[in-house]
Amino acid sequence: MSTKTPAESVSELGEEVNKGAIRQIVWDYIEKNDLVEFPRPCYRRIPNVKGAATAAEKMTSLDEFKKAQTVKINPDKPQENARFLTLEADKTLLVPTPRLRTGLFNKIVPPEGCNKDILRICATTQGVREHSEPIGLETKIKVDLVVIGSVAVTKTGLRIGKGEGYADMEYAMMRSMEAVDENTIIITTVHDTQVVDFPESLIEDHDVVVDYIITPTEIIKCNRTRKNPSGIIWSKITPEKLRRVPILRKLLKREEAEGKDVTLKEGAPPPEIRTEDEGEESDRNYQRRPFYRRTRGGPRRPYNRRPRRDRNSENDTDGKGDIRDESEREAKSGDEENQRPRRQQQPRRRRFNRRRRNTSENKENEEPRSGDERRNRRSVGESDGADNDEGKSGDEGKPRRRRPQPQRRRFRPNNRRSEGDENEDQQGQSPRRRRGPPRTPIPTIFVGSVQRSVRVSELKSKIREKNVNPLRVIWNGAKCYALLQFPKMNEMEVAFDTLQDFEMNGKKLKIEISNRVKQYIDEEQNKGDGEAQVAVEDQPEN
Repeated sequence: MSTKTPAESVSELGEEVNKGAIRQIVWDYIEKNDLVEFPRPCYRRIPNVKGAATAAEKMTSLDEFKKAQTVKINPDKPQENARFLTLEADKTLLVPTPRLRTGLFNKIVPPEGCNKDILRICATTQGVREHSEPIGLETKIKVDLVVIGSVAVTKTGLRIGKGEGYADMEYAMMRSMEAVDENTIIITTVHDTQVVDFPESLIEDHDVVVDYIITPTEIIKCNRTRKNPSGIIWSKITPEKLRRVPILRKLLKREEAEGKDVTLKEGAPPPEIRTEDEGEESDRNYQRRPFYRRTRGGPRRPYNRRPRRDRNSENDTDGKGDIRDESEREAKSGDEENQRPRRQQQPRRRRFNRRRRNTSENKENEEPRSGDERRNRRSVGESDGADNDEGKSGDEGKPRRRRPQPQRRRFRPNNRRSEGDENEDQQGQSPRRRRGPPRTPIPTIFVGSVQRSVRVSELKSKIREKNVNPLRVIWNGAKCYALLQFPKMNEMEVAFDTLQDFEMNGKKLKIEISNRVKQYIDEEQNKGDGEAQVAVEDQPEN
């Protein structure tokens, strides 16, 4: 466990401070002190710190959030609860495509009449894929609020991300689309330990600065003096980045048509961008290279090509091919005679292991042998086959005797045994196992309506605070429920009464006894009532 905070470690770097060192210090600290949740490890990520859901709830208290109609939030795991709260507030949510592989933004469109559980699914990566509409560069939109993640941030609004530059690129594209301007509010949600102090000289022209820093404990308003970029700075874009981001190539072509300078980093000229028609034509002209296979004793032949037939062969009786002269045929036959004859390919011989067939009489007459004697006999070549005349028996023509099989028992309902079964038991065979009474189900409590942001460790700690110690916790976070199993029924009943009105993150959970245990309890009660009624009927009348 590290004792120095990231702020103290960064201040000790002095002049050697840089972005990479600050990222490494923050990642190491929150990872070693167990301040991060899934996904782990948090290196090269926007860390999903503990308390990220609480910070998102604090964001909803800002006036800027209440007035906003369209909110853009990054697709990282720490901002999942912020996306859910935005959808719950009936606002338009825009989520960038991860790493901008297929487009720019996705507008989340929840199903009509959906509940909170469906909204939580829409806020996840799966929901972005299933319940969204793509938005390109040509769409006219107005974004009122931007929420991004950070690895480190200062109280003046200077921000350091995970080092890939996608958040900065997304903001620059929105400026090119005129979706945002200099007055658009930018918020970041982080842990308290991610707020450090580093010099402004580390921030470059394309880096984005924030207006609000929200932690699980406080809201910091940044009086920033630095301006955000007004668009894509093409001198910072490498040709490799341009190749990986298709939407960036489309923006480059549009700005190049407008007469702007689109020179890439290191003075590389902009690559030639093919139109859709040119791309389809080149795909049609593309021929797949055949995969060759080597045959035995012959040349290599491609798998995906059939051998061509000679149209001018002697078998051409339709008259379509040209008939060769006799002189050409004689010359060809002479050349073939001079060539080295090709070795004919012999079919592979399959080897079969012969089984030794010993009759019962031979087995009785045969003397037992040790392992060494059997191995010596095999090595010398002694066998009972056709090569050894002495090994032949006179019973070769007789049919083989099948091994006697034990007689199968027939199923008899109600566990009734007949005289035949008793005779079988007397003969030394084991009696048939009787089926016992039904097993008592494990006392189990169902915990439902669990939020997707909740982890099983959080649920266990909250339950222990209530002095409830289950024997086992079966967790199913994907379906938002858990099962608490107890060793005895009375312990389950005490825990059930204790967990009434149980809440997590301000949401009341659904606490019920499992259906199987309910059914068992009802059956026992009905059975007891039936016995009591029979006892009353058997009493003599006075």
